[in-house]
Amino acid sequence: MRHDTGIESLDAHVTIHDRSQFEVQFTYGISPEHLTMGKDSEHYRIEAFYFFPSNMGITALNYPREAFYRSLNAYIRFKTPDMSELALLDPLNRQSPLNVLSFFLKRLAMGQGLSEDAASAEARLFGTVLSNVMRTRAIEIEHLLERAKAQGDTLIWRELDGQVSDMLNTLPEILAKYRALVADYRSFVPRVSAQLIDRLSHVDEFLTYRFDHTLASLHFHLAAAWSSPVRLDRVSELIHAAADAESEYRDRQGYVTLSPGDDQALALYTYRSSALKKLIDQVLYLDVKTVQETSRWRSLAAMFGAMAAAFFAGFSDRTVTLPLYQHSMWLALTLFALFYVLKDRMKEVLREYVWEHVSRYFPDNKLTISDPTNGVDVGRCHEKVRYLTKKQVPPNVLKVRNASHAIDLDQERKETVVVYRNDLKLYAREILSEHQRRTHIKHILRFGVEDLLARLDNPTAKAQFYDPESRIFCRLRAPKVYHLNVVFKLTRWDDLDRVDKSQYTRIRVVLDKNGIHRIDTVEAPLTPYTPDRPRTVEKAVEKLPQEEDTLF
Repeated sequence: MRHDTGIESLDAHVTIHDRSQFEVQFTYGISPEHLTMGKDSEHYRIEAFYFFPSNMGITALNYPREAFYRSLNAYIRFKTPDMSELALLDPLNRQSPLNVLSFFLKRLAMGQGLSEDAASAEARLFGTVLSNVMRTRAIEIEHLLERAKAQGDTLIWRELDGQVSDMLNTLPEILAKYRALVADYRSFVPRVSAQLIDRLSHVDEFLTYRFDHTLASLHFHLAAAWSSPVRLDRVSELIHAAADAESEYRDRQGYVTLSPGDDQALALYTYRSSALKKLIDQVLYLDVKTVQETSRWRSLAAMFGAMAAAFFAGFSDRTVTLPLYQHSMWLALTLFALFYVLKDRMKEVLREYVWEHVSRYFPDNKLTISDPTNGVDVGRCHEKVRYLTKKQVPPNVLKVRNASHAIDLDQERKETVVVYRNDLKLYAREILSEHQRRTHIKHILRFGVEDLLARLDNPTAKAQFYDPESRIFCRLRAPKVYHLNVVFKLTRWDDLDRVDKSQYTRIRVVLDKNGIHRIDTVEAPLTPYTPDRPRTVEKAVEKLPQEEDTLF
């Protein structure tokens, strides 16, 4: 989510992960200016308000917070560094992973030691950067192609020709440079372990699959531009030449080679592509350790209830049961049994009463975020889930939710509201002291609707109607979908611990019993919001891009 207001904005991106999961990615920036301004940390809060329609039957009893947490997966990692092809190839660029790997080689040639973990991390970082470059360039070319087809301008077609040609010249050069470095590392065996050579080769294998995928995507998009006023034969020849060269390289290296009808190779390809992607992306992920705070406070509430019950039982036992035992044993046993039952019920009631009133002030989970490269804590996170009535929902959130109702019926208004709050604090000094390229943090919230699907009716319903055009009556099965609306409120605190800004994003998840159909982004009304706190700046929702999930 980007706002052209001159104010630094938080980024949010919504995607469908698979049939039963969708995710929202938030990006937070940590820049060196934080330290020069004396700001050691950044504080962010995400509040996600889930509006479950009443016909889903969601309640706090059948869908408790534990079930919600089972449906939610949170990931925290570094954002892939933005680096162009020219920056990767620039021999003077100290940020280029290629130059860092080359520097390690020079140290080896001089007889100095090598940190294999650092070399492996640098190679995997190179893999993430180049993969991101391929994805970004392919998307830019696709957008340019759409513009060219829509406008029919010869200049845009020529620009498209130039961009594709430049991409197909530069990417093979980058791959060739990396492969030459891998060959140089092999020449230092046995001073370099076989494990490091395998890691370097894994990056190479992943990138050749990724490049082949990109070439195929370009081919299919350009093939659809048959009405181009500029002949794209030269570009097509370049794509085929690059694909042929990569195919021959994969054969020489023994990587997976695909062909139509070879299901075994296709299965191996999808498996290895996914495994390699996860291996390479690990260089960006941070270690997160979760401690359930609810168990601690529940235990304290239970202790309080047990203490009060024990006091009651002890008092009643001394003052009533013992004197009565001297006159009537049965009466004393009856009263003792009654006091025993009351004691147990008092313990349970007091425990729930104390927990209900105390839990609102404490988080459910406490997460510690650490950097796997050095084990230093770089942040902390608190999570909390609770049910709200519509009257308890903040006015600004309701305003965003009520904008552009698909229907305006009581059933849509009578929704069950669950709010998930995540308070994240990032330590700028610890992050910047170790990383100059990985300075943006990506926070991913992935929500699964699998538990909800079992509550939904059949995905179709019978529809009978009259068609005036054909003048016949029709009977068919119509899709039956449900709308799950989610409003995200993003807040950042400034260096004086005041609310700097709050931004709102609303999505509508359209799903049926078979899974998620699509995600619509709903723009908020362009009307002023009521300030939540002093100095709060509210922003309208901006439409978020969507993209399909792929192996890469």
